[in-house]
Amino acid sequence: MFTDSLPDSPADLPVHPASPIRLIQPNPPRLSTMTQDLEAIEASGRFSNYGPVNTRLEQALVQDLFGGNGACVTVCNATLGLILAIRQSIDASRMPAARHAPAYALMPAFTFAATAHAALWCGLTPLLCDIDPKSWIACPEAERALVERYGEAIAVIVPCTTFGCPIDRPHYERLAASIGAAIVVDAAAAVGTRDMDGLSVGTGWRAPSVFSMHATKPFATLEGGFVYSADLDCIEGLRAMANFGFDGARSAIMPGLNAKMNEVTAAMGLARIEAMPEILLHRETLAQAYRALLPELAFQECHAVSQAHVFLPALLPRSVPGGRAAVLRRAAQAGIELGTYYAPHLGDQPYFRETCLRGDLPITADVSARIVSLPLHEGLALQDVRRVANLIKEACL
Repeated sequence: MFTDSLPDSPADLPVHPASPIRLIQPNPPRLSTMTQDLEAIEASGRFSNYGPVNTRLEQALVQDLFGGNGACVTVCNATLGLILAIRQSIDASRMPAARHAPAYALMPAFTFAATAHAALWCGLTPLLCDIDPKSWIACPEAERALVERYGEAIAVIVPCTTFGCPIDRPHYERLAASIGAAIVVDAAAAVGTRDMDGLSVGTGWRAPSVFSMHATKPFATLEGGFVYSADLDCIEGLRAMANFGFDGARSAIMPGLNAKMNEVTAAMGLARIEAMPEILLHRETLAQAYRALLPELAFQECHAVSQAHVFLPALLPRSVPGGRAAVLRRAAQAGIELGTYYAPHLGDQPYFRETCLRGDLPITADVSARIVSLPLHEGLALQDVRRVANLIKEACL
C-alpha cells in the first residue's frame, strides 16, 4: 500500500534496520494480472507493427499527458527514439550546420550515456557543456559560450530534463534560432513531470521530446519509450523511420531502422497510465520526507508543479569524513543501496573522452563528485526513508 500523506513529524517514524533497502525497485504492471489483455493480443494475431493496442496507447498518452495537443509515436526504447529524432531533425533542417564537417550536438555533460551515443550514431560529435549549480540542467551561459565559439557547426541542441526537471523552452528557441540549429529534447526521465503551467514537458512544442518507459522509471513497462511533438508531420516521419523508412508499399524512402514497440509492452503502458497519479504522489511524499529529514544535503532546484522521481538525487557536504566513498560503504554495510547518477559524468567516461568535445566543466565536476542517489520507489515506506536519513546524518558527522 502506498503512503499518501506526510506525517507531522517524520523524525518520529519507527526504524526497522533488518530489511535491505534497494535504490530502485522496478515495478511494471504485472503480466499475471493482464491475462485478458494478453489473450486478446494472441487472438488478434497482431503482435507488433503499430498494432491496435499500440495505437490506443499513443492516443492515451496524448490525451493524458499533453491535453490532446500534438501526437506521439512509440518506440521500443528511448535511445532509438533519440537517434531517430536527431537524424530526422538534422535531415529536415537543411541548415548550414548539416554541411559542416564535423557537425556538433550541444548537450550537458551531466546526463546519461544514451544522449551522447545517440548523437554519435547520427554522425555528430557531442559538444559537452557545464550545468547550473542549483538545477543541474545545462547552464545557459555555458551553452551560449559554446554557441559563440562553434556557431553554425552545431547541428542540433539536445536539452536534457535531468532527473525529470523541466527546461526553459524560450531560451532554447532563441539559442537554436541564432545558429539555425534543430532541437531534440532528451526527456527520458520526465514522464509525469508537469511544469509551472501544469503541462507535461514539451506540450505544444514542435521540437520532438523523447521519453522513456523503461522498467526502472515511474512510468514503467519493460523496455519502451515514445516521442512527442506538436508537429504531426514530424511524428509521422518518425513512424516511417522506425519502420525501416518504409512508405505504404514497404519501399524505403528515407533512413530507417526497426524501433517499433510490441503490443505486449503497449498493453503494459496502458495499464501504467491508470496507476501513475498514485505512483507519483507516493514518490513525492517520500521525497518531501527526505528533504525534511536531511537539511544537511543540497537537493535539486526544480520549478515544476510535479516532478517524476526515479530516485532522489542530492549533494553531500564537502566536509563528509572519507567523502562519498565512505558513505556508500557505510550504507552497503547497513543493507542500504545508494547510487551515484551521474558519476562519472560524460566528460570523464573513457569512450566519450575520445569522441566528444567539451567546454569547461567545473560545476559538472563538483556535482558529479558529491552526488548521491537516495532510494525512492513504490516498495519504499516512510520508515525506510527515516532509516536512510539516519545513516546519512551519521555519516556526515
